[in-house]
Amino acid sequence: MSVSRYAYVYARIRARMSELLDERRLRELVDARREDFLSSLMDTAYKEKLTKAALAEIDARKIEKALKEELIDQYLMVIKSTKGAIRDIFEEFLRRLEVKNLKAVIRAKAAEIARTGTGTSTKAETPEAAMFFPVEDFFKRRISKLMEADSMESVIKQLENPYRRVLEEALPEYEKSKRVLILENALDEEISGAIWNRIEGLSGEDKEIVRKIIGTEFDLVNLMTLLRCKSEEGVANEEMRKYFLPFTFDFDAAAMKDSMSAENVSTAVQLMPTFAYKEVLTGALSSYEVEKSLIPFENALSRYFFVTIKNTLRGYPINIGTTIGFLYLKEIEIRNLCTIAVCKENEIPAEETMKIVMV
Repeated sequence: MSVSRYAYVYARIRARMSELLDERRLRELVDARREDFLSSLMDTAYKEKLTKAALAEIDARKIEKALKEELIDQYLMVIKSTKGAIRDIFEEFLRRLEVKNLKAVIRAKAAEIARTGTGTSTKAETPEAAMFFPVEDFFKRRISKLMEADSMESVIKQLENPYRRVLEEALPEYEKSKRVLILENALDEEISGAIWNRIEGLSGEDKEIVRKIIGTEFDLVNLMTLLRCKSEEGVANEEMRKYFLPFTFDFDAAAMKDSMSAENVSTAVQLMPTFAYKEVLTGALSSYEVEKSLIPFENALSRYFFVTIKNTLRGYPINIGTTIGFLYLKEIEIRNLCTIAVCKENEIPAEETMKIVMV
């Protein structure tokens, strides 16, 4: 790997690393009085975007919109500061956010169809622009406009490839079961496959670094898919296998087969083979059993990934891992700030907020 390929983007990222909020600063924002939160948030790297939002009081939607704009700016900075195979993979990383937008449309449309029998939403029911990552100008695809479609089939027909192709293939199975997981999995498999293919174009050391980071992320997606299937009735093992991304650990191992055959979520976790992920999930098991929600598992795995990223950045090596790590940390930070803003808006106590903030 030639360090010179990263010199420019590395210099720009190092200048922004110092602006990332540490645990102490996040705690201060969580502890801030509701009336002081906006002024405290203004005293961060997001001041410019928040000033443009012209906030007179806490408005979580406007705050989310401003912060997401800042995230996209950072992605575009990285893309413009790189070239060749390195730039290609960062463009696919950015496309992950477009896929998240499309998933939001699909979930909203499926919920509307389930509630009313039609996909037609009123303006009041349509997610606001703040719910979407502002990537439409870059990719030239108007995903948010799909909320106006009157059916899931109409959503898919208005899409371009690769999304149209993979969702058309998944649509008949979705229509039989109405499981949104089927459509989401089709999108996950497409974008993960595209990223994995881009990794092949990297040099040896870069390839190893990215595979480790992305492989961990894909592992966590597969584990959450397994738990989602266990939480729903009627998902057979063979059907479950179709939803796993094909780039990670061996689901054919005996212990994983036992986990997949478990009667419920708790047993599935207990039967998993001994590895780091099992320890993480076991730690969240008691919260799951109280809440009967998969959110504790999702939060625990997200925190594990957060630690993985921070370890990648240890010493700030001049390689592709530093750039990827910075972007992931920026995403996590913005997710944290959006969470805090929602909690402040709804007057949720600081101790409850800290339980869902990633530090």
